[in-house]
Amino acid sequence: MAQSRYFTNFPTITYQGTQALDITERVVFLNNALKNPYLFYPYDITDDERADQFCNRYYNDSYKSWILYLSNQITDPYHEWYMSQDVLADLINTKYQSVNANCNISGYQLAQQKIKYYHNNWYQSENISVSEFDALPGTLINYWEPVYGYNNNVVEYKRKQEDQSIVTNKIISYSIANTGFIKDEICNIVFDNNNLGQGQVASVSNNTLYVQHTSGTTVSAISNNVSYIYGQESQTNTYFYSANVIANNLLPEEEIYWAPVYYFDYENAKNESNKSIKVLDSAYSSNVANTLKSLLK
Repeated sequence: MAQSRYFTNFPTITYQGTQALDITERVVFLNNALKNPYLFYPYDITDDERADQFCNRYYNDSYKSWILYLSNQITDPYHEWYMSQDVLADLINTKYQSVNANCNISGYQLAQQKIKYYHNNWYQSENISVSEFDALPGTLINYWEPVYGYNNNVVEYKRKQEDQSIVTNKIISYSIANTGFIKDEICNIVFDNNNLGQGQVASVSNNTLYVQHTSGTTVSAISNNVSYIYGQESQTNTYFYSANVIANNLLPEEEIYWAPVYYFDYENAKNESNKSIKVLDSAYSSNVANTLKSLLK
């Protein structure tokens, strides 16, 4: 079968005295086909399988990988095609490495420690009894729904299966002496030996540090020359003189209903979502290739 190279179908233009492909040309010819489920079948990519390898095996033409990309609306084959765990690990390590060359924490470790957002954790919850539900504060009852038994009586309650996300749990501002923090780095917040907290840098401005994704004690009495904040990547260590809540998205009793999603989890979930693709039936691949060539004439 003749090789179906994608860019060989594009017209040439003269650009600054040089012949070049006009990659600004675009055609939309798969819209109707994409809506027809009978032309495709589902397929799960294996760990080390590339698009050109699959197309060589299925279409007998490795250059028809562009059909897979267009069928699945993939514009970045390097990051939107399913990656093996080794490749993904390298990507995560590079993407999340610290901008501070002196930081001895790998990007892979930082991705496992840093929070991207929070997700409603209904999938981790067990059902509760009617009496346990009745004892809940009013702020939590909307997280639950009844389970009905015989004669339509409520026998217990289960968490509502709602996939909700929030950008952060809270934001705290600190007046600081040293502003050498790195955006998104993890900070240790120390009021005294018994009051410790942690968060991630949202921003730094005019000797004010804004910290989000907080845990532990982040607002308490400040001890002069004892209370300090330490940035794990920048290695900035500074006293602070005030701590104020700027935003509080979750009440204290609500926090157990939300789980942090770390960058590592986010990248893994995104990669897994790329594993399942739809494949155009091989009987139609030549027609699609000829249609592209015709439309780009």
